[in-house]
Amino acid sequence: MDKAKILIVDDLVENLYSLEQIIEREDREIISATSGNEALKLARKHEFALVITDVQMPEMNGFEFVEIFRSKKNTQNVPVIFATAINKEKEYVIKGYSEGAVDYLYKPLDPDIVSAKVDIFVTLYNQKRELEHQYQELDTLNQLKNKFLGIAAHDLRNPLAIIEFYSKSLLNELGPILKDPSKIQELENIFVSTKFAQNLVNEFLDISKIESGNIELEEEMVNVRRFLENSIQFNQVFANKKNISLVGDIKVDDLEAAFDRNKMHQVFNNLITNAIKFSHEGTSIYLKARQKGNHLLLSLKDEGQGIPKNEMVNLFDPFVKTSVKSTAGEKSTGLGLMIVKKIVDAHQAELTVTSKVGIGSCFNIDFPIKELEIPEPMPTQTKDQVVHTGDEKLNIVVVDDDILMRTLSEVVFSKIGGNITMLEDGEVLLDQVEAINPDLIFTDINMPGINGYDLAKQIRSKGIDIPIFGLTGFVNDEVQALSEKSGIDGVYEKPPVENMLKHLISKIHEERLA
Repeated sequence: MDKAKILIVDDLVENLYSLEQIIEREDREIISATSGNEALKLARKHEFALVITDVQMPEMNGFEFVEIFRSKKNTQNVPVIFATAINKEKEYVIKGYSEGAVDYLYKPLDPDIVSAKVDIFVTLYNQKRELEHQYQELDTLNQLKNKFLGIAAHDLRNPLAIIEFYSKSLLNELGPILKDPSKIQELENIFVSTKFAQNLVNEFLDISKIESGNIELEEEMVNVRRFLENSIQFNQVFANKKNISLVGDIKVDDLEAAFDRNKMHQVFNNLITNAIKFSHEGTSIYLKARQKGNHLLLSLKDEGQGIPKNEMVNLFDPFVKTSVKSTAGEKSTGLGLMIVKKIVDAHQAELTVTSKVGIGSCFNIDFPIKELEIPEPMPTQTKDQVVHTGDEKLNIVVVDDDILMRTLSEVVFSKIGGNITMLEDGEVLLDQVEAINPDLIFTDINMPGINGYDLAKQIRSKGIDIPIFGLTGFVNDEVQALSEKSGIDGVYEKPPVENMLKHLISKIHEERLA
């Protein structure tokens, strides 16, 4: 570790020499200045652990020097000790402290006192540097952890998404015609277990995003009533397992509010599944919504076991699990409520909870209602202008090395229309890109051979200026930055979502019309 630097300032060289002899040690470097101006120049070149300055100096006295020294961002927190031979009066001392001094030394200097005080400040400085070094090491390890999670997400999300998709499809298609209830139950078990595994993966990935400060909201105007009804419907299959009723008491008419639809779905899915997890069979869970002025008041109340009062204070901390056990052996990571709190906070809303043991818990969200600015409508085209309809089929290319993910993607993409070409690697696309003449490309980011970044770069090098979007198991700051640098227009998590695809296709059609 570099030596701690101490700046001493005095217009008398003999005073500087004397002070240096007292405080000099092997673990520190003493730098001296004979004026305030010289000291300020040195402060621009060095990082100081401590400054000891005389008060009575010509041109610029100690108070004036410290006032300027403290006004600079890089030196505003450096401790300063005034050394003076006069003026021990109260007002004089107070002035020194108001200018930023942390202590006084009175001349003639007592070597023992000076040495002891300087030792303390140097020790504190070294401890601070050690903590900063440890923090940097932890930050590096955290980034490596996030990178590992990204790789794990890519490997885990693909098969989980495929199992979830097909089990849900089988339930929808075979459920009404299967005569054996046990077979339907087996399909439901596959679907529910897969959703649980997906939630585990997503929660760990969300924590990584939260730790990196990467909670970006994609707000849109959402019909509140339909949104909450969809949340109830989505979780009903889990409630049915325990014969629990999900009761909606939603009286907000056709209220629309701006929020991130996907993240708020995550909030209510977490809260509802938690309520189900800790409630007994045959009970009810109530989702209530009311508008009060420019606020949306939401509450989720259960008839579960409740949370002990002494455990409420740490309820939203990561990996915290209360002493309350799930009623059917359901598992938990202890991350869900932390994620809920962070998402609610990001929306500038307030989350509170009340609970009584043996009676149940109630989570309340006070949500500020706001509207998004509606973009001005595009000019109406005249009859003389060429009009393109949104029914034109786009040539869409999807590149993914995972055959099962390609199969799933093809099913999803087929629902939005277009001429879909599924390819297994980037080299094939580069060989055939002119012949296929794509209007839109989706590429997996992590592929053997040519990855998504390099694929986009090579396509751009051919002068092809079409929308290219990345697909990956985990989107973080690094993925976003590398995607932007390589010429990718946007990156989305797998599996591709039908609504997201429709939105992108709609935007491309709008750009063509423009």
